[in-house]
Amino acid sequence: MNEGQGQAPGPSQTEWGVFAGLMVLLAVISVGTYYHLGEDAFISFRYADNLASGRGLVFNIGEHVEGYSNLLWVLLLVPGEWIGLPMPLSARLLALAFLAAFVYTSWRTVRLLMPGGVPAWLTWWLPLAVVLEPLLRYHVDQGLETVPYVALLGMTLLVASRGGAVWAAGGLAAAATLTRPEGIGLALALAPAVWFAASREGNGAALRRTCLYAAIPLGAFLLQLAFRRAMYGEWVPNTVIAKDAATGGGLGEVLAYTASHAFMPVLAAAGVLLGLRSPRTRPLAAGALALALAAVLFQFRAGGLLNVGFRYLAPLAVPVLVGGWLLLDWLREVLEERRLPGGGALLLGAGAGLLALLVYLPHAEGDTAGRYFRGNTDAPRSRLHVRLFEAGTWNLPDRLRWYFHEPIYLNAEVGRWIRANLPEDSVLAADQLGQLGYYASRRQTIVDMLGLMDAHVARYGLSMEYLLEREPDHVVLYVHLDSPYWPRSWRLEPRDPGMRHFLDENREEFFRHYHPRWLLRANIPVMESGFLVYQASDLYDGEELEEVFLGVDLETFEWAWRVL
Repeated sequence: MNEGQGQAPGPSQTEWGVFAGLMVLLAVISVGTYYHLGEDAFISFRYADNLASGRGLVFNIGEHVEGYSNLLWVLLLVPGEWIGLPMPLSARLLALAFLAAFVYTSWRTVRLLMPGGVPAWLTWWLPLAVVLEPLLRYHVDQGLETVPYVALLGMTLLVASRGGAVWAAGGLAAAATLTRPEGIGLALALAPAVWFAASREGNGAALRRTCLYAAIPLGAFLLQLAFRRAMYGEWVPNTVIAKDAATGGGLGEVLAYTASHAFMPVLAAAGVLLGLRSPRTRPLAAGALALALAAVLFQFRAGGLLNVGFRYLAPLAVPVLVGGWLLLDWLREVLEERRLPGGGALLLGAGAGLLALLVYLPHAEGDTAGRYFRGNTDAPRSRLHVRLFEAGTWNLPDRLRWYFHEPIYLNAEVGRWIRANLPEDSVLAADQLGQLGYYASRRQTIVDMLGLMDAHVARYGLSMEYLLEREPDHVVLYVHLDSPYWPRSWRLEPRDPGMRHFLDENREEFFRHYHPRWLLRANIPVMESGFLVYQASDLYDGEELEEVFLGVDLETFEWAWRVL
């Protein structure tokens, strides 16, 4: 049904009240289950900060390397910087706003698709499921583009399924295209939703509207290609070049995703297939099916690049949620046809059961956690019910305070120390560039030893010759400290395996040019990692290795650690 044809009356005051309650619930859950900003988010923050300050869309001043892969997200962070809003808070609030927009679009779309006389609560199942979805909740506070990207794809599907709103759907698809490099593929995968929504008016109209829809994200994609080539001299982001070493394993990761969602994707797939049978829900089901297939195909391409919390598979949350609602809608029709006594109670129980499957899985430990959550290294505590229990039992006020607090992490403290203690015009080489790079001085050039922000390292790998060519004044490596979890011989060795290999191959030459000068560690005993700062030989003052404890007072640092 076209939105313009909408036979459903406008929302009542009661419905608007329920929606407002959902928004309050979304905000409370986001604060109460707050995790922490991801390390990679601060890479985007530094690009956005440099752009907002007139230094250009760069990580290091004067070096044009596309070390981000989320152009639209970086651009959206800039206005907050202009008005003085801390960028970590801007990122949290923006992600929350995108998720709220997805909830709103879910509500309005379901109202239009539902026939008259259905249980009122069924209208709210999908928006409530979006609010409670653990994967989106996990990422809404990571500071990355994951939730906006998923929300844009979800809104594209929902708007396209209404019919008529082709320009709106195309605009949302274009925004998704500009948010992630693979966005163009997933945006085009939603074309079946447009086709089936317009097919009621004939194949000619369906073809015209589908082509118009596809042209909008394609145009955005081509414009971004031209910008990227002119700005950075490449057709793809440098991050893609640096990470283009996929090791496969896509099938296992898809299965792990399915298991970690209590096998809800299997039920959702059934709902999508059942939804294809009805002209009313066919556009929504067809788009959900195409989006699911595109997301899985991308995961096969990404392979071993799967990130914490199933980041690359996050778009699958949309067809899973939609499929759950389609399954309930099919069950409603069956119960109505058979006029079973107690059918409404059975439907309500089924809806509650699907929500429970979506948000709940027992708090797994040890091997069980590895089996159910492979690819998500923090998965046991990423479950919504676990985080809500923690927040509700003892530290919701702490979490609210932390939500608006400037980040207190070891990497951030190291960046602040570098800004305060090393010359503003110094050149550094480092293997952690997120928080460290954001809190360091913008005038300090940072050579990325892992290659995300360095085109040469991305293509050819790090060599001692190239490191000496860049002439860093200091080398900053993330290293092991004492721990029962790794060998004593690893103490002060790099935590990154690639960096350990680099030092093993070049140890003698490296120590001719660089001397360990400062060991930066957290002002809290549970931290088992630190940063070792090497000083170039021509700057080395002959002092022994100095141990520096970083962070605010111990009580505040422990508080921050406890909240996380």
